[in-house]
Order: sequence, then C-alpha cells, then structure tokens
Amino acid sequence: MGALAWGGPRLCRLLLPLGVFFLLLYFSSLRLHLPHSACLWGGRPCPWSGEAPPGQEAEKVSPGPLSTQAPDAGPTAKPPGSPFQEHRFQIQRLMRAFKASLTPSGQILLWEYLSGWKELIKFMDSLGAAFGLVSRETQSKIGIMEQHQSGEHGHHYRTVQSMVAFELARGLVGFQSLPEDQPPSGCRTLLRLHRALKWLELFLHKLSTSRKDGAPSQMCAEAYREALAPYHRWWVRQAVALAFLALPSRQELYRLLCPEGEHQGQALLLGALGSISQVYNITQEVFASHQMLDLP
Repeated sequence: MGALAWGGPRLCRLLLPLGVFFLLLYFSSLRLHLPHSACLWGGRPCPWSGEAPPGQEAEKVSPGPLSTQAPDAGPTAKPPGSPFQEHRFQIQRLMRAFKASLTPSGQILLWEYLSGWKELIKFMDSLGAAFGLVSRETQSKIGIMEQHQSGEHGHHYRTVQSMVAFELARGLVGFQSLPEDQPPSGCRTLLRLHRALKWLELFLHKLSTSRKDGAPSQMCAEAYREALAPYHRWWVRQAVALAFLALPSRQELYRLLCPEGEHQGQALLLGALGSISQVYNITQEVFASHQMLDLP
C-alpha cells in the first residue's frame, strides 16, 4: 500500500521536469521566420507589431560605426532588418561594442550597447539548441528597443540616460503595469536586458577564473540563480536548469571564445568583462536612482 500511495506523486515529480525539458527543446527547435526586429513579447507577436508603435511613424535613421561620440551627435540607431548572424561570434567585437557604448562623460550609447548584445546572442546560439528560446526572447527585446530608436522620438533613445529622462517626463515607464495594446517602454525592456547581462557577466567571469576541471553547467547555474532566477517563474527556472546541463565542456567553450587558445582567450575574456562590468554598473546606478530596478 505504501508503495502504491507514493507511486503517483513520485512519478509526477519525475515526469514534470522531463516534460518541461522536452517542451523547452520543442520550442527551441522552432524557427520563426521573422526579421530580428520583429516584435515579440512574452513569446507572442506584439499587438502593435506594425512598422512602428502606435502613434509613431517610422523614421529612417542611418547607422554609424561604433564610436564614442557625444550623445548630441544625433541618433545612430541601426535600421531594423540587419541579420544577427552576419558574422560568427567574436569576443574582440563584443569587447569593442561595450567599450564604445561608454562615453567619457559616463553616458551609455544605446546603439553600441545593443551591438554588444547582438554579439552575446551569437555566443548563446553557439551553445546549442537549448538556448534558442533565450536567444529569441533577447532578440525580441532588442527589436523593441530598435523600434523606439527608429520611431518619431528616436533622438530621445540615443543614450540610456536620455531615454530614462524622456520616458519619465512623458509617463511612459509603467511603474505598475502597461496596457497590452501599448508597446513596452524602453526602460522596462532595457531592464530585462540589464538583468540578463548580469547573468552572462557572472557566468563568463566564473569561466575565466575556473579550474581546468570546472563544469560550465554548474557555473552557469550559479550565475543564473544569483542574477535571474528571482525574476522567473518556477517552470522557467526548472527549464533553464535542465538546459544548462547541455552546455559544452570548458575546453569547447574556450574554443568558441578564442580559437587561438585558452591563455589568449582568458586575457580577451577578462578585457571584455571589464567593459561589460562598467556598462552594467552605470546602468544599474541610473535605474536605482529612479527606483526602477523592480519594474514589472
């Protein structure tokens, strides 16, 4: 009787994580034939997903090269439609993008910031199909930011600081909630990217300082629990925990990061992490100063 009484609950506890895992693999195997700027929110097409958010007409803006120009140099938002996979992941390009996003005066240039994120997406894509869902969710948020940048008020989305000031003045942040028929604010969207950036920063830092027998799956899980897990529902936490088990070995990760070898890879990784950390810390201060770290 005891075995029968406990058989059902035990079987459920066994099958539920497996079901979540296979569900994740299913969604990861899907190929959404959308441009990377196509708007997705919560895994679904945005209600306003036209050429531009409601009340805004698309404004074509010519992109410029990565630079550290002053914010008043005008918007340099990259137009929607540029492919994410134009090149393979290169850690040097990642480092240049985040370094260029920080001006001498401490402004964070959004176009350069998003360019750095596109390199991180290439890195995540190289980790296998289990990270496909995470990658697409990140792409959707970048698409939302680029729609803001190319819209009627695009010049206000040149830097993190100018975006925050504009959306606060217009009451666009949505401290409590946001109607489903309105585009997510730039502040709320950037906050999601900001949290995910901390996760990847912690993971890559653990990798750069790890022993040769270190397990990337454990490093990634620890970074996730610290940076992102508090903001995710139970089923998401279970799914990503299982996805981490599919991570490549430490040696394979270093080959992805730097084909020239682990020693050079560690130096490049630490350099990139220095730039990412600076950008993260300044963005954190901006959000904290306006009580926006817990936006819904």
